[in-house]
Amino acid sequence: MNSNQLGMVLFTGMFVGIAVFLSEYFIHTTSLIAKVIIAGLSALVGSLIGSKLFPNKL
Repeated sequence: MNSNQLGMVLFTGMFVGIAVFLSEYFIHTTSLIAKVIIAGLSALVGSLIGSKLFPNKL
């Protein structure tokens, strides 16, 4: 694993963590399915942003 992939993974993890924290903080009564959907969508968006911030240099 090179440093670009590590940066992307760390960014995605932090993005998901912040998104889940904010959704729990502002929306108290969400179901488990909604929480899973929020986490999945934030992982998708975080990986898309992370791939733009840390391009894979071969």
